[in-house]
Amino acid sequence: MKTKILFIKMFVLSCMLFTLGFTAGSCSDDDDVLQAGYGYAQFKLYKGVSTGTRASTNELDYLRDAQKMKIVLINQEDGTEIVQTVGLEAMGDDSEFGLRSDKLQLMAGTYQIIGFYLYKADGTTQDLKQILSGEPDKKTILTVVNGGLAVQDIQVKVVNRGIVKFTVTKKFLPSTRAIGEDYVFSDIKYINVTVQEQFTKKETTLENIAVKYTEKLDDSGKKISVAVSDSLFRLSAGKYKIKSYTTKKKNKGSLEYGEVNGADFEVLDNVTTEVNVPINFSKTTGSIKDYLVLKEMWEALKGPSIPEKNQKGWSYSGTTYPLGTNWDFNKDIDLWGDQPGVDLDAKGRVTGLSIGAFGPEGDIPESLGDLTELRTLSLGNHADQVGDNIIEKTMGTELTEVQKNSIRSDYYNKFVKVDIESYFSEPIQAALKWQKEGIPSRFSQPTVNSKANRPSLKDVPVNRLTNGIHRIPASIGNLKKLQYLYIANGKFEGFEPGTDLSGLENLTDLEIYNCPSMTKLPEELNKLPNLQSFNLASNPSLGDFHEDLGKFVASESISKTLQIFYLTYNKLTVLPDMSMVKKLGKLDCAYNQIKKIEKAFGSDVILVQLSMDHNQIEELPRDESGHFCGYADVESFSFAYNKLKKFPNIFSSQSVYVMSSVNFSFNEIDGFEGEENGTFNGVNASTIALGGNKLKKFPKILFDTNSQVSALGLNGNGIEEIPKGTFNASKYSYMMKTFDLTYNHLSKLPDDFNGKNMPFLYGVDLSNNRFTEVPTGPMDAATLTVYAVRNQRDENGNRLLRKWPGNLGLCPSLRQFCIGGNDLRKISDTISSAIIVFEIKDNPNISLNLSNVCDLIKEGRYLLIYDPEQDIRGCDYLKE
Repeated sequence: MKTKILFIKMFVLSCMLFTLGFTAGSCSDDDDVLQAGYGYAQFKLYKGVSTGTRASTNELDYLRDAQKMKIVLINQEDGTEIVQTVGLEAMGDDSEFGLRSDKLQLMAGTYQIIGFYLYKADGTTQDLKQILSGEPDKKTILTVVNGGLAVQDIQVKVVNRGIVKFTVTKKFLPSTRAIGEDYVFSDIKYINVTVQEQFTKKETTLENIAVKYTEKLDDSGKKISVAVSDSLFRLSAGKYKIKSYTTKKKNKGSLEYGEVNGADFEVLDNVTTEVNVPINFSKTTGSIKDYLVLKEMWEALKGPSIPEKNQKGWSYSGTTYPLGTNWDFNKDIDLWGDQPGVDLDAKGRVTGLSIGAFGPEGDIPESLGDLTELRTLSLGNHADQVGDNIIEKTMGTELTEVQKNSIRSDYYNKFVKVDIESYFSEPIQAALKWQKEGIPSRFSQPTVNSKANRPSLKDVPVNRLTNGIHRIPASIGNLKKLQYLYIANGKFEGFEPGTDLSGLENLTDLEIYNCPSMTKLPEELNKLPNLQSFNLASNPSLGDFHEDLGKFVASESISKTLQIFYLTYNKLTVLPDMSMVKKLGKLDCAYNQIKKIEKAFGSDVILVQLSMDHNQIEELPRDESGHFCGYADVESFSFAYNKLKKFPNIFSSQSVYVMSSVNFSFNEIDGFEGEENGTFNGVNASTIALGGNKLKKFPKILFDTNSQVSALGLNGNGIEEIPKGTFNASKYSYMMKTFDLTYNHLSKLPDDFNGKNMPFLYGVDLSNNRFTEVPTGPMDAATLTVYAVRNQRDENGNRLLRKWPGNLGLCPSLRQFCIGGNDLRKISDTISSAIIVFEIKDNPNISLNLSNVCDLIKEGRYLLIYDPEQDIRGCDYLKE
């Protein structure tokens, strides 16, 4: 039977059905009640054999195009022709694998399938349009049984198609790219792929295929990266090859166009084929060139583990990465930059490199100069083996001013800085801390003083090495973008002859730290055009290099740019003239052997931090105007542990600038310059530390000259008395808040040491003196918060203080009272619950009741410092 004849026979009925729209589908559905003597028929449509790769006029392009089917049947018993229309739906996730019809209700019996018509909705009108008519290749009988379901397969001529899924891979070439910008593989977010069917030569371009960057291990365990598409595309069955591609970035702008040879694949009907699209990558691009340099450096510095050569390889010893970490090059070449201690920019260029803590040994190759995007180079640094290595954590990034200052201050803050508070007694340290941070509400351990701010040990002691880097090539002068250079804890002796650093205009921060093989300050440094911060600490092998140092600071460029200079832990005996370094703000020369400062800095060198601690300095030079340096922005000015005989007359109480702290502790000071002839100018500083000197008398001169001081440390001087009228004489006595008068020979305080003259008095420590009773003058101050009178002894060591101060409860602000180490007896007073730190230890004969504060002690809101054997009643908790 021919299709044309079938069409003529059914034309009239077809017109009637179209008039009704036959959108109602079949005569019955699953919800209908099956009539007696009836059953169901259902038809399944599958792809039949296609005559070609393109649809003919009576052949479907895609099986999914069919939405409804009109089936023509002949009842075998009476010859009745039946025509019904049924809806079609996919049998699975993909309609190309088959369609199934709605169930059709038919009278039980035998039917012959004469033919079928397939329809789809036409455009926006949704009118049904015939897309195919067909008939079985052979006589097909369908038997419907009462109450049953008869299923019949129907073959439909459809163009054979398969599914294609793309994965972008890499192909590395020795040549350069001809088209496109420099980019890294992970930049690829979309790709256009053009494929060609090899028989018809027809080309098809699939556009904007979304891909996702993925790293994985291949079958050999090598780390590779690919870009995988989750999208599925249908192509006619046949043999294909990839002709070209265009990679695209996130905004779908083009990255690169490339042609492909040899990427053949075959598409089979209803089979998913995974196709690799090889993207050309050149070994001469900037990022891959950088990675080749990394591998060359790694090999030159004994990075690989080679047991047969007894070469252990690199092993990280710092804290930023796991201990024992080494670099790994068993991966795609464009992944070689993914190494610990390496920082990359958005294009994959190496911008940061820190290798000192990996234990490299040997000479750095000339190729170092090819890392032209390098901003941070650390060949060891002061923080190699301590936590929070800020250099490794911030390298290669654009730093804010706050971050830059944190890096520049890192060495000083971790290993050099000594807070001025540490030169005061423990109660006064608490007072100074409470003034800044507030009074604590709870106490976790029985101690008033925290040593958290004391200086810590250096991470890498002098002469102990973490690496064996010896030679740095002259090509370092090619690193025009270099900003931070660190050389430390290795065998560096100096720069290679011929090294020119004058082109490193962006290099602002330099560290050459703990290099015991370096015996001479490199002259090449003198030509650095923009050096702002230089850490030259812990290089005692330089010896007394003050002459070379003088040439360095006097050089044309250094004298104009240097701002921060660390010279700690060296063997300088003379500090050369630095008056020409006008921008110098921070200078640390602690722990040298300096006996002489060659010349005053002058008033136009405004030092923010100056530390000359632990030297042998006997006097300070002045310029023609009597200035040592400028004081407009002083945070700390320290000459502790030197041999000064007099407090230098280099300050002025009339200055409009208030210095944060001045420290002349532990010298041999027995007086003040200009005190005898009345020329002493006074001091304007918040905190002055003069402990551990030889001041046998209280420095009344500070108050006579109206010095503006709030915290004064005079501990350990052997002072015997404070002259009467000292605090009446100064118009700035009211500024005094804190006194440390411990370890002197005081037996009384003058009447003017009171809250009237010092209304803001906060902390007073009179411990280790010779008082027989607690002085009441300081308790006149309503603000007194910390008061200590511990360990009162006579010259023979006998305990002197036995009387409990009866007016203690009249101090409204008192929160810490320390009276340990005395000879207190029975205390009848009720201990104030306002006092939250109470020290009574080493009073062997004491007896007191603490019932009113026992609950606070249990709750950790009251700190009692006592001896377990003392007679303390009313609080059994203390005996547990």
